[in-house]
Amino acid sequence: MQLQSMKKEEKLINNILFLYILGVAISGWTFVMLFLNGGLRECVFLLTGLAAIVTKLLEKSLGSAAKYVYACIPPILGALTVAVSCTNDSAGYVCITHYYFVATLLLVPYYEQKLLRTSYLVTVVVNVAMMIAFPAGYLKLHSLIAWIFIVIVYTVLVAACCFISYRATALFGMVEKKELDLQHVLEEVQSLSDNLYTAGAALSSVSDNESASAQELAATSEQLVESNNILGSKTDESMSNLSELSEWERVVADNVDKVEASSRDLLEKSKENQKLLNDLHAINGEVSESMKATNDVTRRLSEAVQEIGVTLSLISDISTSTNLLALNASIEAARAGEAGRGFAVVATEVGNLANSTQDSLKVVQEVIERVQQNVREITAQVEENSTKMGTQNEYFANVIQCMQDMTELLHISANAIGTMGDAHGKQAEVIKKTVSINQDIAESIRNANEQYASIHVMAESNANDTTNVAAQASAINDMVDRMTQLLKQGE
Repeated sequence: MQLQSMKKEEKLINNILFLYILGVAISGWTFVMLFLNGGLRECVFLLTGLAAIVTKLLEKSLGSAAKYVYACIPPILGALTVAVSCTNDSAGYVCITHYYFVATLLLVPYYEQKLLRTSYLVTVVVNVAMMIAFPAGYLKLHSLIAWIFIVIVYTVLVAACCFISYRATALFGMVEKKELDLQHVLEEVQSLSDNLYTAGAALSSVSDNESASAQELAATSEQLVESNNILGSKTDESMSNLSELSEWERVVADNVDKVEASSRDLLEKSKENQKLLNDLHAINGEVSESMKATNDVTRRLSEAVQEIGVTLSLISDISTSTNLLALNASIEAARAGEAGRGFAVVATEVGNLANSTQDSLKVVQEVIERVQQNVREITAQVEENSTKMGTQNEYFANVIQCMQDMTELLHISANAIGTMGDAHGKQAEVIKKTVSINQDIAESIRNANEQYASIHVMAESNANDTTNVAAQASAINDMVDRMTQLLKQGE
């Protein structure tokens, strides 16, 4: 975790590295171009400045990774410059190793060992790789043994930078911890000072109030003695009232017993009524079933009468056909003359019989119609009676349900009366206990009167003690003022 003070300086070190990389790129390239006859290939070194500018523009987006980019620009683009620009006919970048050294030293104020190790690895790995790939430029600057010596020195430099960074971080951490501890102590001392000041002021106020309260206490104690005397007389009166209440309690107990007995009798009567209503409801159910059976028989009788009507209609049709046949036979007998006279007599008799049958069928039809009308009336009456019986059953069901509800309510009432009897018994016990308590209160009041006399004496003694408390509160306030002055000097 980075220290707060270091984190605030990170932006400043980023600006320093940016200016360093950009300044070295411009000044180094200018020096080589003016004094060492540099050419177009020496412009590669300007890439370091361009990389620094791009990093600066993206610094906000990169965040904490920006310092790693700044740390890697010198070794990577420096190695590229040595490989490309420092050929056999030019040694313009002989100070490139010093460029690495200074860039590494500028990383120390970040106080982050991970950054130093990253810069070291990138510098060594990239330059060794470029030396292997392009040995001409590197050997132009230094011999191989010189490069080995430079690596050793650079390693020692990085190790020293890491140690410095570690020690600085530890020291800054210790300083900040001590500052936090000191701040915490100062806050506690300030809080203690405030509390002491508040306590001193409160104590001083209490001492003033206590002095006045002691005087009031003496006067109040006398008033309490008088009040207790009045309370004693009221207690005697209360005991008399409780005795009278005890007499009335016996009357209430007798009435509760009577109500409880009446409720039990009423409950038994309700159960008997409910049983009778249940029996009557069962009988009505049987009558209702009988009415349904009668309705079915009437319906079947109506159907049978209708079938008889159909049969009579069939007989009427047959009689009509017979009459027609008799008429035809008479006509044929008339045509036959003497030979058909006897047949004509028979045809006439058949026709008379058919007419007589028609007359009888009319009488029977009228009788059947009256029977059908009577059956319909009986059916309607039976259906009406059945409907009324159903309604009556519903009424009986409602009455039975009401009786059940009334029985439940009587149960509840009986239970409530029983509970009231129990409560009444407990109330009697409470009254007895209250009488005893009032007697104890009267005795306590007499004892309190004696104690209030002692309080009066103690109140006078407290008045003297409050004077000493006031003196001590003043001394505490003086110490608090002195502590406040010392705290201000420490700030």
